[in-house]
Amino acid sequence: MNVTVIKYGDEALLEIKRHLSEGQPVVLPNPSPLPYVVVAVSPVIINSLKRRSLDQNVASFIGKFETVKQYFNLDQYGLEIAEKCLVEQKMTVLCPVKNDIKVPAFLLPSLKNNHVLLFATHLARLQQLCLEFPSLYVSSGNVTRMSPKQFCTDVQAQFQEFGNPEFKLLLVDGDHFRDRHQRHGSTTMVTISPIGKISVQRQGIQQLHFDKS
Repeated sequence: MNVTVIKYGDEALLEIKRHLSEGQPVVLPNPSPLPYVVVAVSPVIINSLKRRSLDQNVASFIGKFETVKQYFNLDQYGLEIAEKCLVEQKMTVLCPVKNDIKVPAFLLPSLKNNHVLLFATHLARLQQLCLEFPSLYVSSGNVTRMSPKQFCTDVQAQFQEFGNPEFKLLLVDGDHFRDRHQRHGSTTMVTISPIGKISVQRQGIQQLHFDKS
């Protein structure tokens, strides 16, 4: 498939916005130890690019937890724990929705079993990107059934060979945010109970680093 690579920075943001607005996927960097991620304005774009079921749930990509926290059935402590897991620990988080509200349309692709799946931005410029789009969705930056790659050239090679050629993929090189000596991988996924109890739904890279600490 066609993959265009650009360096992360202020000038890249305009190209990222244009690409997303045209209904094309973008692979964005994360700081270590997180993987690259694919972002798009529709979950169908992400799932099609990654060659998996088009109705598979994806996480909502958010810049600030405060923009969505009013929809969740979490007490004050639960809200604090959810935000800490998202922002400080950089996990993927499932939050229970309130029973007495209608879940907004932009969160529906991330809703399953009365929980919304969230992943937050971890680079400053991308927070504004999320705020400028009505909705963005995110998944790990790899083709289904293949491991996420640690560095930009490897991500590029995987998508060029195995990604869906119907799309023009923009890959944003952020290797300078990443520690070449550190292992990278998919995030730990946790569910937050209404009172802030954490339960692990998927093993991930954060647990590896916690185990070493």
